[in-house]
Amino acid sequence: MDTNLLINITGFTAAGIGVVTFLPQVYRCYITKRTKDISFLTYSMLATASSLWIIYGVLNSALPIIFVNSVIFVLSIFLLLLKKKYG
Repeated sequence: MDTNLLINITGFTAAGIGVVTFLPQVYRCYITKRTKDISFLTYSMLATASSLWIIYGVLNSALPIIFVNSVIFVLSIFLLLLKKKYG
């Protein structure tokens, strides 16, 4: 098997798992409209870290890093907006 293919399969598998781990939290907050237990600071830092990882991924042409961090960035911002709206 080609080494680059194996690297990409590993990266995209990790990216997929990373995205899936966020979905239950986002779904629950969206459905219940309860965000009391969500830390605004934690998700702000996560959004910042994800944006930096996106830049890193672009600079290194690392599609799995760009993909997972783009999705995590959007989901983090969405949770922050829910937190601001529902407190």
